[in-house]
Amino acid sequence: MYQTILRPVLFRLDPEKAHHLAINSCQMAQFIPGMKKLLSMLFMHQNPVEVMGLKFPNRIGLAAGLDKNAQVADIFSALGFGFVEVGTITPLGQPGNPKPRLFRIPKDNALINRMGFNNKGLDAAKLKLEKYAKRNFILGGNIGKNTLTDNSLAINDYSLVIDGIYNFVDYVVLNVSCPNIANLSHLQNQEYLGAIMDMMYDYRKHTNYHKPLILKISPDLQPQNIQQTIELMQQYKFDGIIVSNTTTSRKGLSLAQSDIEAMGNGGLSGKPLFKDNLSLVREIRMKLPSEVSVIACGGIFSVDDARQMFDAGANLLQIYTSFIYKGPTIVKELAKLYM
Repeated sequence: MYQTILRPVLFRLDPEKAHHLAINSCQMAQFIPGMKKLLSMLFMHQNPVEVMGLKFPNRIGLAAGLDKNAQVADIFSALGFGFVEVGTITPLGQPGNPKPRLFRIPKDNALINRMGFNNKGLDAAKLKLEKYAKRNFILGGNIGKNTLTDNSLAINDYSLVIDGIYNFVDYVVLNVSCPNIANLSHLQNQEYLGAIMDMMYDYRKHTNYHKPLILKISPDLQPQNIQQTIELMQQYKFDGIIVSNTTTSRKGLSLAQSDIEAMGNGGLSGKPLFKDNLSLVREIRMKLPSEVSVIACGGIFSVDDARQMFDAGANLLQIYTSFIYKGPTIVKELAKLYM
């Protein structure tokens, strides 16, 4: 149904308008009696696993960026995801980058976006997260800084958001790797990253609940940065790493160079990332101790892709672009894969 009816309709719309239509439709579904149960019966495949001390119904998660404001995480869970990550959440609401800022590349099963952490801010997110207090699904929160916050003060933004959402989510993801925020990638250097991770480690140490802390990295990191990142993760006892965010590279696209340039800057996601991400997952898995989990994210479009990621050492998977192109059936297909 998605491939033959819904996707053709959505793909006739501007990508961002289609996104808002999908979110609005999910919000409507929240108020239809029995809808979540029906969707769960159709799409949820139970394949339980315990990772980072959390019990997941299956290993397939929704990556951050689709439900930026935690509006419909329960519906995405009903659509078969074993865990749902909301955000990126910043202290203050912000509009993001100028439009147009989201582009489809159907021939390559890819997207380019330069959204820029557009979200309604921490207070709005908390109101939504509070409604999931009695949830029956795994919920993660992805945290970032406001665009106008100087990197020297970024730690304050991250501190505000982790304090605001910690009691409402099951795990927290530190996002310093989005290519669509000016100079954000500079936070991946050892000095900045170490300070923020230290703050998060110290914050958790003084709470009543030990929740997993996860770092989301860029696929564009240089080898020396990867090694420094792994050392920091071990130093500050982070529980997992998401490999990876979108890339500034345009490698693997079949478009003419003029068409690529016309789309402008932004992060590339989708199938073109798979090969390099697979290598990065394998490399990082070999360098991390077994108790630290690897969440593979990027270019996973088939059961074979998922199997290769698991064989490379991933503990969990996240998808985004393949969900846009294939709909909820891809979630169920991947969830059926037994390790």
